[in-house]
Amino acid sequence: MMTVTMIQRLTRPLISLLLLSMAVSTWAAPALRVQYHQWQIGSDGVRQEISYTEKLYRQENALWIEREIPAAAQHEHDLHAHGGLGHKHADVVGAPLWIKRDAQGGLDVKLVDRHERRLIDIARPYYGNVGFDGQWVAAWSLVDPASLDSLAPTSVSAEGIETYELRRGEQRITLRWNPRGGYAESISARDEAGLSGRTIEASEIANPKPLPWSGLEDYLARDYSDLLD
Repeated sequence: MMTVTMIQRLTRPLISLLLLSMAVSTWAAPALRVQYHQWQIGSDGVRQEISYTEKLYRQENALWIEREIPAAAQHEHDLHAHGGLGHKHADVVGAPLWIKRDAQGGLDVKLVDRHERRLIDIARPYYGNVGFDGQWVAAWSLVDPASLDSLAPTSVSAEGIETYELRRGEQRITLRWNPRGGYAESISARDEAGLSGRTIEASEIANPKPLPWSGLEDYLARDYSDLLD
């Protein structure tokens, strides 16, 4: 059965593209609502699908990734979290991820547990547990913009959106790149046999006021390894 972590590892990054220049800091990076969908057909003929949506709030050296959780699912989570069952590892899987980058490129990765008011520090060995592969630019832009530099777009829209069509092994990939916003508007990949596929669709949204990492000063600092006991 596919998991959210599996789809994140498969889709982030899908291809290697040119590192964003520091010129990104000269404009306000748009926040994004990103929809992920993946499917595969097994040898038993059963089609499995997984979909989820995240909001990305982006600044030059800060990224907030927050899963959209339906109200009913959130209510069930709240009952579990405050029902005497404790707040273990599984309960914070959908918590917002806050990633900061320093001037040397070092990363500070935290889960934000709003229920227990905790900032949970994620050491590098545990990045994969929270769906982050350690690639800042790939998370910020939805792909790492490194190899578009050597590719020519198959088309460019009137709005400047660049479309690239690629092949990677048995996969056909179509990517639409928004150079103004510095992100992939869409990525679709499908294997030649028609047994698996995945899509990412991003749209711009307004940044919240205040930004979500405001007001966390009184949160308790914890280490992710403490949740694994």
